[in-house]
Amino acid sequence: MSAKIGEVTTEATGDVKKTEDVKVQLKVSYSDKIKEMSFKPLEDLKKGDKVKITVEKV
Repeated sequence: MSAKIGEVTTEATGDVKKTEDVKVQLKVSYSDKIKEMSFKPLEDLKKGDKVKITVEKV
């Protein structure tokens, strides 16, 4: 069972095709360790499009 632990809404910083990788970085504020993840979006994004990132504990 997964549990939602947070979400953030932001904007795409540039045009992204659904064949390109989108990278997301996760960092705890007091740590110098950064976890980077990437995925291919299910649809094209234009600069300025609003996107929501949801984090779940699985």
